[in-house]
Amino acid sequence: MSEGERLTREEATKHAWQVHAALTEWTRTADAKASFALAMESAALAAVVAMSGPGQRLGRVSGALPETALWTGLTLLALAAVLAVLAVVPRHDHDGRARSAHADDFLFYGHIRHHTPAELADSLSRHEPLPALTRQMVAMSRILWTKQRLVRQSLLCAVGGCLLIAVGALTG
Repeated sequence: MSEGERLTREEATKHAWQVHAALTEWTRTADAKASFALAMESAALAAVVAMSGPGQRLGRVSGALPETALWTGLTLLALAAVLAVLAVVPRHDHDGRARSAHADDFLFYGHIRHHTPAELADSLSRHEPLPALTRQMVAMSRILWTKQRLVRQSLLCAVGGCLLIAVGALTG
């Protein structure tokens, strides 16, 4: 296809479905990463708790710098877990709370739930899918961007927190 040449509506719709499928897979991957991060961060928090009891290494940490490093690290590790949870919390860009203003919004379950089967069948037969599909793709992209940012922040906080906990344990 040369520059300036346009796709037919049918070709554009087919391409949009392919992009939609990729967005769906990327969202699934982001959720899996967040779940993995949460599992690792929960395990690290459990390990810190286990090593903080009487007679344990973290239970004997003393001194301003080691205690500050330990508590700051623990706070970062807890924040990391919260960020991982926020990454997997369902979000709908607030457009799924009410019936859509667009009669052709039949891709998002938050909109579909407001239709009767007859209304949905009518909408599917009378409306071209491309406008609804592109609106859904934009909404999904915004959600995916947020998820990826939260997962990244979670992992960075977890690494920083674990490093600070190690500093506290080794210097205290």
